[in-house]
Amino acid sequence: MYKKVVNILDFIIVLACYLLGGFPTGVALTKRKYGLDVRDMGSGNIGATNVTRVFGWYAGLLVFVIDFFKGFGPLWLLNKYYPAMSPWCLSLSGLALVLGHCFSPYLRFKGGKGVATSLGCLAFFVPEGALIGIGVYAIALAVSKISAVGSLAGIVSLWLYMVFVSVPRPIGFFVVVVSIVVIFRHHQNIKRLIKGS
Repeated sequence: MYKKVVNILDFIIVLACYLLGGFPTGVALTKRKYGLDVRDMGSGNIGATNVTRVFGWYAGLLVFVIDFFKGFGPLWLLNKYYPAMSPWCLSLSGLALVLGHCFSPYLRFKGGKGVATSLGCLAFFVPEGALIGIGVYAIALAVSKISAVGSLAGIVSLWLYMVFVSVPRPIGFFVVVVSIVVIFRHHQNIKRLIKGS
């Protein structure tokens, strides 16, 4: 009976993480503060990069910070206040946060590219790997001037980090699946990069 209750609670938590991750920060902020919908401007993406491009650094940074803690905060709280949760369920909760951001139930299952929310989750699961990813992202962005290049370079650095540093299987699963999701969300950028456009 206890295991059934725990399993049901775990399912509810993962679902709640998906709904929380789906909160469209960029859309909510730009509509409330500027009376405009960021989806109708720039690249049409709801993430920090497009918000920065259209509304400036302050708005972009605010979106990034909120989306980051949208990933980090729930995992930290679950780890602290629900220690009975299994590592695999915690990993699935992190994945649900990212999937919610990328495929928001509030935006007809459309959303952002998942970079900031993924980074927040990674900062919880593998802080050193997250720092390396940020550093590589910053360098790649400075050289290429293209955010997508920085994001993809950061993902590659995480894979290399996992090659040299042993991580538990649930965390490894999270990193691999989230990497695939983020790369998929960047597929249009990748096509443009290949074409040189």
